[in-house]
Amino acid sequence: MKKIILLATAVFAAALLSIGCGETAANNSGATTNSNKAVNSAASNTAAPPAADSAAIQADIKKLVSDYAASTASNDAAAYDKVTTDNFMFVGNDGAVQTKAERVSAMKSGQTKYEKLTYDDVNVRVNPEGNGAVVIATATVKGLNSGKPIDSTVRVTQVWSKMKDGWKLASLQATDIAGKKADVPATADNKASAPAANK
Repeated sequence: MKKIILLATAVFAAALLSIGCGETAANNSGATTNSNKAVNSAASNTAAPPAADSAAIQADIKKLVSDYAASTASNDAAAYDKVTTDNFMFVGNDGAVQTKAERVSAMKSGQTKYEKLTYDDVNVRVNPEGNGAVVIATATVKGLNSGKPIDSTVRVTQVWSKMKDGWKLASLQATDIAGKKADVPATADNKASAPAANK
């Protein structure tokens, strides 16, 4: 009888031990699965870059456009040099292309000199990564561009790039808006070609 009780106790203990180990293994397996899920979730969170704050970037770019207009209108070649990328390209309203070096040189020599430069209707589009932006605006400009007089309203397209040291202007193109050229004042040279007024 003692042997039967001892054998039954041993079987019962073995069964309990087996059940306990099975639950622990199951719990460990679940913990491993949960741990893997957490690692995979963390990996996928770090893989996707945070969304760019377009509104903040648009505000920054609009301020830069305003600062650019003010410094260019005051013919500040050093500021122009600082705000533009090394490979900056400018396309004037006459279709002429200038590099950054040519543009800065023309400003220093007085070949490019502005009396007025203002921007209106500034629209900014930011790329999804938040490191590039395109500006489309209108600009009223008066002065000299590469030695040629300019007095008109132009449509301007600017491309801005976020560099290590901040936002820089990478390219700018100006196109005359039809019917928006300023009136040319009458001079002795152009009076003869002007149509006679009806009396």
